[in-house]
Amino acid sequence: MNEFVISSGHAKTVRGASGYLDEVNEARKVVPNVAEYLKELDCKVHTFNDDTSKTQRDNINTIVKYHNSKSRDLDVSVHFNAGTKETGGTEVLYYGDENKALAAKVSKAISEAIGIKDRGAKKRTDLGFLKGTAKPAILIEVCFVDTKTNADAYKKNFDKCCKAIAETLSGKKLKEDAKPVEKKKKLHKVQVGSFSDKKNAEKLAAELNKKGYQTVIV
Repeated sequence: MNEFVISSGHAKTVRGASGYLDEVNEARKVVPNVAEYLKELDCKVHTFNDDTSKTQRDNINTIVKYHNSKSRDLDVSVHFNAGTKETGGTEVLYYGDENKALAAKVSKAISEAIGIKDRGAKKRTDLGFLKGTAKPAILIEVCFVDTKTNADAYKKNFDKCCKAIAETLSGKKLKEDAKPVEKKKKLHKVQVGSFSDKKNAEKLAAELNKKGYQTVIV
C-alpha cells in the first residue's frame, strides 16, 4: 500500500476518553508523526482532524466524508481506549475479514514497540467509521488512557510507536539513523633541543617541567 488517509478520532469539541492521557490530544500527535514517516517511505498521505463538528453524528459523518473524498489504498483512524485500568493493551479494529490480517500485524507491531499487551485484531461491524469508508479501513486503539503503565510506556516509546505503525502499514522499513563516527584525537609532539651531554638535556627538561610542560628524554 502506498496511499493513505489517516485521521484522528473524535473532534476538537467532541472529546473522547481521558485519564492519564487525553485521547483527542494524543491522536492528534500520532497522526502527523505517522504521516511523516510514511512520507519518508515514499508513500502519499492525507491527514485530517475534525475541528468543526459539535455532535458525535456530525463528527463521524465529517471524518468519513473526508476519507471518501480522497484517492487512497487504506483508511486509518487513530484512537485511544479506556476501561481496563489494570490490564490495558493495544488493539486494532476492522470491518471486513480481508482487513483482519493487517489489523493483527499493526496491533502486534504497536504492542512490541510500546511494550504493552497485544489484544489483537477485533472485528467490529457497528462503528460508523469502519462502515462508512469506501476503501479498506482499520481503527487503531493505541493504548488505554486510564491504565498508568500503558500511558507511561506510550510516552516513553512514542516515536517507536509511530515508526511501527508507518512501517507496518506500508510494508517497508525506515532507514536507521547513521551513527556518527567518533573522531580520534590526534596528538602533535614538539621536540626541543638535542644535546651530546645528557646533563644539559636534563637541565632543559627541568626548566620546562617548572613551566608546566611534560617532558621526555630519549
